[in-house]
Amino acid sequence: MMRHVLNLGLRLFLVCAVAAAGLGFTYSLVKDRIAQEEAKRRARAAEAVLSSIPAQPEESEELTALLQPDFPDLITVFEGLDEAGRRAGYAFVLKSKGYNFITMAVGVDLEGKVTGIKAVTNEETPGLGAVALDSEEYLAKFQGKGPEPLTLKVDVDAWTGATFTSKGIANGVNMALEMWKRLQEGGGV
Repeated sequence: MMRHVLNLGLRLFLVCAVAAAGLGFTYSLVKDRIAQEEAKRRARAAEAVLSSIPAQPEESEELTALLQPDFPDLITVFEGLDEAGRRAGYAFVLKSKGYNFITMAVGVDLEGKVTGIKAVTNEETPGLGAVALDSEEYLAKFQGKGPEPLTLKVDVDAWTGATFTSKGIANGVNMALEMWKRLQEGGGV
């Protein structure tokens, strides 16, 4: 009996080891491509949130490094450059906590006004929070707000049935406005 149990245990271990090795090998083959696709999604979101000023996003490692120590949920910063190459605004790509996690881009112009919001990825509940993040009409209610922090249900109404998601969006916008303030105090580098 004991021999039978050990035999089954060994077989199970070998199957798990082969499966783990296969998954690890597959991931090593595709991890660079996954990172490239994620970077493309962030760049497209930055372009969308800066389109109203109009400005082209250019990722700034310098600004990201400057802000990340104080804002650990910041993923990256894009400078929005006008046709003459002058700074016209910023796109902050950050993580915010709604019901689950939201990765979003928030555009802010030089006056500290929100130019747009775009979800990069979200883990919100389909049919509730995810609907609020996909609603251009709802996200447009944040445009033009700032530079003072927003208060949910005062400056912008919460999405019915998705209060946590609405709080997550508002918190992300407030984080972006705080980063904008920090850049203004430091001269925007």
